[in-house]
Amino acid sequence: MIGEPENDRCYFCGGKLTPGLTTLPFVVGTKVVVVKDIPAEVCNQCSEAVMSSEVAAVVDRLLKQVHLSGFEVSIVPFGQLTLLPA
Repeated sequence: MIGEPENDRCYFCGGKLTPGLTTLPFVVGTKVVVVKDIPAEVCNQCSEAVMSSEVAAVVDRLLKQVHLSGFEVSIVPFGQLTLLPA
């Protein structure tokens, strides 16, 4: 989920959101990309993750870069890719 959490509470269960890392799968065209170690606010009850809009923009650029790589399935860490120009 993307956005600013209201009152540091989960949109789904009302649990407390705390800073952490998450791993999320994405489908880009016919390719599968798993991005690991994404900074997010993570619910301590249901583990739902909320990314800031800035982090979501970086993830979007990473997905575009990985899509161009030609691999059908990729697992990439959030902070270890060379980003394409915005």
